[in-house]
Amino acid sequence: MDRPAMASVFRMRHAPASVSGVRSTGQGQADPAIRVHSLGEAIRFVANAYPSYDISAVAIVCGDPSIPRLGSLEVKSLWREYGERLTQE
Repeated sequence: MDRPAMASVFRMRHAPASVSGVRSTGQGQADPAIRVHSLGEAIRFVANAYPSYDISAVAIVCGDPSIPRLGSLEVKSLWREYGERLTQE
């Protein structure tokens, strides 16, 4: 993900989003039901999910069609660049 695309996601950090594809790594544990309110919260959850969860198939979808689906690599890049600022005003 290039810097202009990351900046676009950062600007949309308060937009509604959903997270799917997160799997539990514990044997016999149910996959988590993830409830987030914003794109920034979704990115923070996924960025901090390892090692408790398998995020290899994660997908974050934002309510804004200009933001592409975000996978684990994009989330890691965004978190490295912006960190907690993604969840702040």
